[in-house]
Amino acid sequence: MHNPEVSLSRSMGSNKLSTLFLYYILSPLLCFFSGFHMTSYLLVGLYTWPRTSRMLVLTLGSLIFVYEFIYKSHAPQFASGKSWSQGEWVLYTSLIPFVCGIATFIAAAGFSN
Repeated sequence: MHNPEVSLSRSMGSNKLSTLFLYYILSPLLCFFSGFHMTSYLLVGLYTWPRTSRMLVLTLGSLIFVYEFIYKSHAPQFASGKSWSQGEWVLYTSLIPFVCGIATFIAAAGFSN
C-alpha cells in the first residue's frame, strides 16, 4: 500500500535544502513585502479599520516568523565552517530586505510624482 507521508517527506528534499530556502528565499521575500506594504500604509494616510487590522496582522506575523524561524532556529553552517551569530542572520535575512522594501516604496512614490 502507498504511504503518502513517506513520499511527501522524500519529495520535500533534505533538511539542508529547506533551511537554505527559508534563509535565502522565503525570509527576504517576506520581509521585503512587509517593509513595502507597511510603508505604503503609513505614507498613504488611509487609516481605515480593515487596512489597520491587515497591518497589525502583517506586523505580528513578520515578527513571529523572524523570531521563531530565524532568530531561535539553528542557522546553517557555511562550507568553510564559518558561522554567523543569530543577530547577523536576523540582519542579513530580515532587516536588510525590510529596509529595501521601504526604500523601494519611497523610490516608487518619488517617481510617480
